[in-house]
Amino acid sequence: MVIFTFGLLYRLGRWAGSRIVHNITLSPFPQSNTQALGILGAELIFFRSLFNFDRPLWIGAWLMHIALFSVIGGHVVGIYFLGRQFVYLGMSASLSENMSAVLGTSMGLLMLAGLLYLLIRRFTIAKVKEVTGPSDYLHLVLLLTIVVIGNIMRLWEHDLGISYAPVKDYVTHLVMLQPVPMNHEVLTKPLFVLHLLFVQILLMIFPFSKLMHVFGMFAERWIINRVYKEPAPGLPNVDVAAARAAGAGLPSGDGAA
Repeated sequence: MVIFTFGLLYRLGRWAGSRIVHNITLSPFPQSNTQALGILGAELIFFRSLFNFDRPLWIGAWLMHIALFSVIGGHVVGIYFLGRQFVYLGMSASLSENMSAVLGTSMGLLMLAGLLYLLIRRFTIAKVKEVTGPSDYLHLVLLLTIVVIGNIMRLWEHDLGISYAPVKDYVTHLVMLQPVPMNHEVLTKPLFVLHLLFVQILLMIFPFSKLMHVFGMFAERWIINRVYKEPAPGLPNVDVAAARAAGAGLPSGDGAA
């Protein structure tokens, strides 16, 4: 987590400190921040640009990402509430635990299907294969390994899985920076240990890989879909204050710095 956190802050800091030399706002040009947020929402939820330009890729990518974020959310909520989060919606404790298991298994299998689809594309489509590097295969194989192990623990929960309670206790020890007892139940479950190991490897390489597109998408959309009212702050020889005062998005008079 240390490498992930500081690596993430480092990459985000570099992006934030980069000078935007030219305005590259793209059509459709939003006229207000509300419209800009609408475009961002369409990209974030529906992958609108990908849907318009590469429908076959959109099918696999959208399903995989929806399943991914559902799985992450399910892990957080399920572990915290011990699978009884649906009690707050009126279900019984046992029904809530069963619902949590069904949803978790369904999203895990959907994510597996999406990842396999994306991996097969890289082997079977010539143009995609040409631009695929070793790191692309590594990321997909690593994600597939994590998902396959997770699905095995879900599908054979009684024999190979682990219940929420010891996992929550283990996570609590980590968050509180307390040592985990060597005889802790999670350490006696080989598949869980492997699952956690590969997740940690993924987190360590995450900030330095293409997986950062999760955060990079927000930076890109802010650049190309923001409301365009003035020259870019980093544009050479432009007095941005004068341009703002002119109200036309261009320097007025002797606006050159």
